[in-house]
Amino acid sequence: MRRPAPFASLVLTATALACVCSWQPAHAADSPAAQDPSKPLFNYALGFIVGSGPDYEGGAGHKTSLRPAWAIEHGRFRLSTSRGSAFMAHGLGPIESGASATLAEGDRFHLSASLRIDNGRDGSDAQILEGLPPVRSTLRAKLSAGYALTQRWSVGAGLSQDILGRDGGAQLSTSVGYTWPVTDQTKVTFGAGATFGDRTYMRSHFGVPAGGATALPAFDAGAGLSSVDAGVEVMTAINRRWAVLGTARVSQLKGDARRSPITVEPTGYSISVGLAYRCCR
Repeated sequence: MRRPAPFASLVLTATALACVCSWQPAHAADSPAAQDPSKPLFNYALGFIVGSGPDYEGGAGHKTSLRPAWAIEHGRFRLSTSRGSAFMAHGLGPIESGASATLAEGDRFHLSASLRIDNGRDGSDAQILEGLPPVRSTLRAKLSAGYALTQRWSVGAGLSQDILGRDGGAQLSTSVGYTWPVTDQTKVTFGAGATFGDRTYMRSHFGVPAGGATALPAFDAGAGLSSVDAGVEVMTAINRRWAVLGTARVSQLKGDARRSPITVEPTGYSISVGLAYRCCR
């Protein structure tokens, strides 16, 4: 029987703790959010995002998509799409997609756990991927932490693990951000980060098995730094309810991710713009 990955045990424990917290109102009352009577428990955002980016990580092609962007929040719990949570504009700590829960929160520190569906990758994403084993869709658990160094500077880290044992492996991400409040209605956030993958993640996403149906040479990707990235995000409140969000990001593959035969273009660019209605912040 296959032993659970250590990362999976860590993240699953944190996710379970988030669920337990929901049944302990006495502890919830101690959190800063619960003590603030002016902050409503229920909030939501509903809108759309138009984006353009690489067809896959390391791909030379681009794809453009129009997707719904929504988020529903009740107290410490949130359910959202990949970009919908950005419209909630909390500002401290990473805000995760999927189902997430705040485990601990203070003036400077934020700790959360989340579950999300990873859709994986198959040969239809790009011609070069034909004949390769697909990266199977799976469920990923993540533990994320953020810390505000000052009112404008913050750092963050996240540990993500495939919890269904579908060779998704584990990822560790780190980030640093600077928020510039241009006006009361507009803020600009600059960020940079790095992502690391364990051997399982790197082999499934960047490895090429020997004796397969592809013409690519065999490649055994090892664990380590997989990418670095930098970006800018602009959020503008048109009025009390409507907000516009624009992002631009550049990322570059590193290590075995860059050396992989699957990687055609190691540097990828993506942009997106969206509009959403927000209530009841």
